[in-house]
Amino acid sequence: MRILVIEDDRNISFALKRFLSVHRHEVTCCFSLTEAYNYNPNRQDFIIIDLNLPDGDGFEYLAYVRSSEIRIPLLIITVRDQESDIIRGLEMGADDYLIKPFSLPVLKARMDAILRRAGFDRNEKKIKCGKLELDKVTKTAFLEDKTLDLSAREYELLELFMENQGLILPRQKIIDLLWGWERGDIYDNTLTVTVKRLREKIAPYQDYIHTVRGIGYRLTGGDE
Repeated sequence: MRILVIEDDRNISFALKRFLSVHRHEVTCCFSLTEAYNYNPNRQDFIIIDLNLPDGDGFEYLAYVRSSEIRIPLLIITVRDQESDIIRGLEMGADDYLIKPFSLPVLKARMDAILRRAGFDRNEKKIKCGKLELDKVTKTAFLEDKTLDLSAREYELLELFMENQGLILPRQKIIDLLWGWERGDIYDNTLTVTVKRLREKIAPYQDYIHTVRGIGYRLTGGDE
């Protein structure tokens, strides 16, 4: 599972990353709102956010996520124990509100409870397409039961293809989804190169990824 932690206390961030990584989660830490906005929340499976950040209030990020109709599970962690803050956070769409200090096992239990309420099912997090299989929990891809050595971007591209297999994905839509939240210029050739590398890594099934000339790409299980 991919977890985004937005917490400016580096000791807490480090402890969360180390603890959650042991449970085979991929953890990204941000130390400010500005940094957090560089990551697409739609590409996360879970968000943990502090309210007191150096460049703003965590409620601002919560409002941004929920106003965009993004239903990613979100847990607030904070020293702010006022009843008004707790009510505000939950009414704005946070799935839970955890007051510091807290134990890491309690944090995990709260996260597990949120995921159960959200209907999280490990089997639903596995996707198959021909000889390819994707485990969205561990962020691992397999070809004929052998683990593929993919970069983070290659994995994200394959996940996008497999979630939309059989459908034509326009090039610009792919670029917006995978790179649109990052700073700097992303050129059209960046996608071409990433697709080329992904095809090389899924050989001899590289033809699963069809180029739809002038539009984009489509993934099939080799039955066309």
